[in-house]
Amino acid sequence: MKSNQVMLDDGLLAVSSLSRALDGTARLSDVGALMWVVLRQIVPCDALALFLLDDAHDHVVVRYAAGAHAHALRGVTRPTASGVAGWVAVKRTPVVNAEPILDLGFRAGSAPALRSSVVVPLVESDAIIAVLSLYSKDLLAFTDDHARVLELLGPRLASSLIDAVIAEEEAAVVKSPVLRLVKPSSLERGA
Repeated sequence: MKSNQVMLDDGLLAVSSLSRALDGTARLSDVGALMWVVLRQIVPCDALALFLLDDAHDHVVVRYAAGAHAHALRGVTRPTASGVAGWVAVKRTPVVNAEPILDLGFRAGSAPALRSSVVVPLVESDAIIAVLSLYSKDLLAFTDDHARVLELLGPRLASSLIDAVIAEEEAAVVKSPVLRLVKPSSLERGA
């Protein structure tokens, strides 16, 4: 059973994220936090990871994580052709009770070890927006019913991610420094 402090923290996080979502300024972390608070009530789990596609490098990358090992999961990168999340992205088919180690490597084995996952594609207008992975410390924790519920929610979850992902990508482009080569002037060369 969750402590009152955890429930309060979850509630505050959800309200804060929801307010940004409603005013159109939601970021991926806001949408991810809302997903975490809501989805773990529907599908009991210990961790969540949102894999986004990196088409330039043909990889899937964890761009949001919550729960057990969240700090270690952020930034995990897997080639699209390998791992469960990559397979789900390519085949657009959910996987129930896959081994988390196939995507997370050694991170899945840290105490408390993540022992099973349910992984579903989040598709909007025939485009893969993300791959959602929920993890459990229990072996064979997920059912086909869990996957079906997540599939039914998938289009709505995908559409909630689109604006946040676009906003983050645009912000990343703006924040990237422009590197320029500048010839030293004759004063700088000591001439």
